[in-house]
Amino acid sequence: MKKSRYDTIIKFFACLCLVSILLTSCTVPFSVDKTNLDSLEYINASYSGDNMHKSNEDAYISVCSSGMIELLFDELTATIAIRDNNTKKVWNTLPSKDITKKISASAVEITLSNGNNKIYTLNSQDNSVNFGNFSYTIGVDEVSVKYAFSLTKEAGAKDIANVENDEIRADMTVTYRLKDGSLQVNINMNSLVLPKDVYLEKVTVLNNFGAYETSGADDYIFVPDGSGALIMTGKNDNEFSPVSLSVYGENLATSKTASDSDCLLGAFGLKNGENAYLCIIEKGDAIAQINAYRNNENTLNSVYASFLTTDILADESNNKTTRYYGHQYNSEIQLCYRFLSGKSATYSGMATTCRENLIRNSILPAEKLTVNGDHIPMVVSLQASFHDEKGKYKVLSDYEQAQSLMTLLKAKGVNNVYLQYKGLYENDNNDFSNFKSSLGNKASYDALYNYLNSQKFSLFIDTSVISFNDFSSVAKSINGKAIKYDTTNPFSYNTATQNFLKVNDFEDRINNILSTSESVLFDGYCINDIGKFLYSDYSGNPYSKTQTQTEFYSQLPVLATNKKLMVEHGNLYALKGADIILNIPTSPIAYKETTAYVGIPFIQMLLHGALEYSVSSLNTTEDTQILFLKSVEYGCLPSAYWYCTSFDEKLDKTYYYNSNINDMVDYYTRANQSLAGLRDSRMTSHRQIQDGVYCTEYDNSIKVYVNYTNNEITVHGVVIGAKDCVTIS
Repeated sequence: MKKSRYDTIIKFFACLCLVSILLTSCTVPFSVDKTNLDSLEYINASYSGDNMHKSNEDAYISVCSSGMIELLFDELTATIAIRDNNTKKVWNTLPSKDITKKISASAVEITLSNGNNKIYTLNSQDNSVNFGNFSYTIGVDEVSVKYAFSLTKEAGAKDIANVENDEIRADMTVTYRLKDGSLQVNINMNSLVLPKDVYLEKVTVLNNFGAYETSGADDYIFVPDGSGALIMTGKNDNEFSPVSLSVYGENLATSKTASDSDCLLGAFGLKNGENAYLCIIEKGDAIAQINAYRNNENTLNSVYASFLTTDILADESNNKTTRYYGHQYNSEIQLCYRFLSGKSATYSGMATTCRENLIRNSILPAEKLTVNGDHIPMVVSLQASFHDEKGKYKVLSDYEQAQSLMTLLKAKGVNNVYLQYKGLYENDNNDFSNFKSSLGNKASYDALYNYLNSQKFSLFIDTSVISFNDFSSVAKSINGKAIKYDTTNPFSYNTATQNFLKVNDFEDRINNILSTSESVLFDGYCINDIGKFLYSDYSGNPYSKTQTQTEFYSQLPVLATNKKLMVEHGNLYALKGADIILNIPTSPIAYKETTAYVGIPFIQMLLHGALEYSVSSLNTTEDTQILFLKSVEYGCLPSAYWYCTSFDEKLDKTYYYNSNINDMVDYYTRANQSLAGLRDSRMTSHRQIQDGVYCTEYDNSIKVYVNYTNNEITVHGVVIGAKDCVTIS
């Protein structure tokens, strides 16, 4: 069953990878330019007047219709709008002319540099349309606009081959197309024209599309921070700062510090009254940033995407700046806007729309999860060994102890377990043929596996694929330094440095895992790093961040051909072929939750019923009861992180199984009562009923109510105890 599920998909993505490689010239080296500067000067566009930056709905001409939306175009400002013919709502590129503030709204904004100390930010309205240096063509279902960006009218009017060295110029074509009831915005970066030695650093698209000034109580902006977050624009928020999220995390080759990704998905949305839209970044997502603002002195409530089209690293020391310029993106940027109205104009509606898009583009499986048995799994992360402060291996859970723990869980009523077995290797290469001899012999390992198999439990061997403590194939940052990541051991509290793998060696790494694991009895791989990190690689055979994404995306599913696949954290490109996502975020990560910055289960609404996912370990969190309730609200499998060796004062007691196993079994039992009938169900709706009370609804009409308050609550005749949950069929 497992193999048939993915054979077709893997073949499709093998073809997709080949096409992507051809488009992006994956194996062609690119050079790094280096410039030393005493200072940086930032030059911005001059505001050319409201007539270029405000919309005039009377000037629109109709281009075409698809479904219930209509594409409109203003020939004066060279901008588009979308009319929803259900509600007559018009989504404008530029703010309403009734807004008195000067808003630098534009169709496109670009950042350019030419190796000197000047960085230029130009936009389509002030630096192209205002000068008359643009052209457009209208087709059957689209309009294309070619912008010539420049600082002066004269420079923009020249043939670009005649532009002088001290002039700045860039030509770019944007196509707006209606397709299947959605708006596609496309920029083919191969059509970009730049003078010699000019770098396009960033492209921002539709930075005020649908932006609004006045908010209703239920208006919000959706951003993919962690599990997802809403910026409640109708509520005051004195703590708010503008949101900027790097999709799949910051590029480790250009970032000064490496960290897990905050943003697992390239999508964002906006709700205004009875209308909403969701935008999905279909191409260029790996270089995208998602930005959001609240209404302020110089901004409106707005959300949009920018694209870091050139890898740039700035090192500042001794009052000087060294800027490194690397790979320039030369493929497509494409955004898909979907429009919602009425009851669908909610974040639940956005999630449903996003899931449909991801299924249609073969990112998520179309079929629902195949469920065996009547019990949800409990995810048990079991630490086999660790390095102590002197660098010596210490055994924490050998094979016999692991089997004893599984037997104990079974006796206590846990009838389904996903065991993630961590720290099994003798060396840092995670070689399956080189398990630690101190954990037991082959017979004791096989006995553990056979017991798990007899109980229909599943054994996942934890392994890193792209990060190692010591490895000769090290990826390099843009300035030639090894890309590293510091991680803290939860048992010894030592900080270990992880080096990242050369992308060129990734396929060999996958093949090594396959070959060395052939004779090992286990059910699946748990990949603990690839769902968290993404990077360009400037080692011997360079890869850009998007090319790395393609390589990971195409090769990782090979591990799922005959095995189950568990992935930690869950960057979207790492989910192809996955069955379980471990430690999925259940709150925003990059920004703190407030009454006006609210976490939602957007990621969970995409995945539930197609993949399983677990909450982070209940026994190691600061407030286990709250995390348990969150796991039920978000449809997560319960999880515990343990070791088996008798408790040592030098170790953290919360990880010792005997300290909290009874509590964890009780939480599992409660979670199983709430979620057992929902494993293969789509999550269709999530909403707050009242302060501290939430309802999650599934496509089989089952509702799960969660009450975080200290009081018993009755909702529609349903009694929910204090800090408790209830499932209603």
